Amino acid sequence: MLINCVNNATEAWEWWYDRLLEQKNQQPSRDGTVVGEFLNACTVIKDPRQGLVLSEKRNLSLKYAMGELLWYLSGSNMVSAISPYSKVWEKLSDDGETVNSAYGHRIYHKFGFDQWEYVKGLLKADHLSRQAVIHIKEPNNSYTKDLPCTICIQYFIRGNRLHSTIYMRSNDIWMGFPYDVFCFTSLQVKMAMELGVNLGEYHHIAGSLHLYERNVK
Repeated sequence: MLINCVNNATEAWEWWYDRLLEQKNQQPSRDGTVVGEFLNACTVIKDPRQGLVLSEKRNLSLKYAMGELLWYLSGSNMVSAISPYSKVWEKLSDDGETVNSAYGHRIYHKFGFDQWEYVKGLLKADHLSRQAVIHIKEPNNSYTKDLPCTICIQYFIRGNRLHSTIYMRSNDIWMGFPYDVFCFTSLQVKMAMELGVNLGEYHHIAGSLHLYERNVK
C-alpha cells in the first residue's frame, strides 16, 4: 500500500498524477489503455474543507463538480437531472432514464431506508461506533454499463472529530478522483455539522488508482 498524506486535495491529486505519469507502462483495460496504476492507493487529506482540486494541470469543471454534488444530495437517479452538467451520463444509462450508480439515490433511497440518517443516528447514540457504514455497491450480478466505483463510506468519531474513510474498487485519477474527493469531503463536512462535532481527516482508499493514456496529453 502506498500512502499519500497531504493537507489538501490539490496536493493529493498532483502527487498521484506525477507518480502515475512516471510509470509509462501500458496495459489494456475495458475502458482504454492504462499507462500507470497503483494498487491499494491510500490518500489522507488533513483538511477536508480543502477538497477541491485547484491544479493548473487539471482544469476542473466547477459547474460539473457542483452539479454532481447537488444531484447526489437530491437523492435523484434521473439522467435528466444530471445530463445538463455532463452528457456522458446519457451514454452510461442502461434504460435511458435512470443512472445505476447514482450515489445519492443509493444513500437515501435504493436499499429501502435512508442510510444517511441511520448512520447519523448510530454516531449520535455511540460516538465510538464502528458500525457507521454507508453502502454504495451491493452484491449484484446483473449487467450494467455503470457499475459503482465506490464500495462504501465509513465514518468514525474520535476525540470529538469526525473522520471519513472511502473504499473504492477502482478510481481514475483524471476523471474520477478529483470529483469523488470533492463530493465525499463535502459529505464529511455536512455530517460533521449535523452531528455538531469537529472535522477530522479524510481517507480515500482505491483498490486500483490508475491513469489512462488518453489523459496524458
